[in-house]
Amino acid sequence: MTLGEQLKELRTQSGFSQEMVAERVGVSRQAVTKWESGRTLPTAENLAALAQLYQVPLEQWKENRSAWVQDGEDNPMLRENKTVIALSAQLGALYACAWKVPGLLNGTGDLWNDRLPFLLSGLLLCLCSMWAVWNLSFTPDLAQKRKNLTIELRYLGIQLALAGLSAWLGLGLVGLGAAVLVLIVYLRSINPKYMGRNLWWRRQRR
Repeated sequence: MTLGEQLKELRTQSGFSQEMVAERVGVSRQAVTKWESGRTLPTAENLAALAQLYQVPLEQWKENRSAWVQDGEDNPMLRENKTVIALSAQLGALYACAWKVPGLLNGTGDLWNDRLPFLLSGLLLCLCSMWAVWNLSFTPDLAQKRKNLTIELRYLGIQLALAGLSAWLGLGLVGLGAAVLVLIVYLRSINPKYMGRNLWWRRQRR
């Protein structure tokens, strides 16, 4: 039995509605619905609150994390971790490309130090971007999926513009730091608020 199925069964046995659970845990009713359907997993803090509400040992859930999803079923937590890795790798590849552009444009770039690293990082950028977009395909709602794709393309556009500006002005690590800040805002604020994705490291820190 998955965690979502356990939560639904415990709520039914306790005679609570989803609204009542949401109020007592301090989340929205939609969050409770997503937990019970398996679309997302509760934060560690929310899981502790649920264990207290349903009067079940929290240790049991912690010790049986592998049983939260059934064999062959998609694991939302693992998928969200992969999304963070894909977006982080995408950003690194983007700046590896950007830092080689000035030398290439000025005609001073040589094969081994500029052109080849540029091509390899460009290939990595394409692969990471494809991976990040592919992670959006797991969203079950078609309208939300389209919205998420639009938001992610806008995010990538902002990062491309920032990388181009950084390369043009020679900002180096300062430009990369600004891009990392944009990534953090995207992961911690935009994703959960507008895209319905509570990424792993945000969940752990709540």
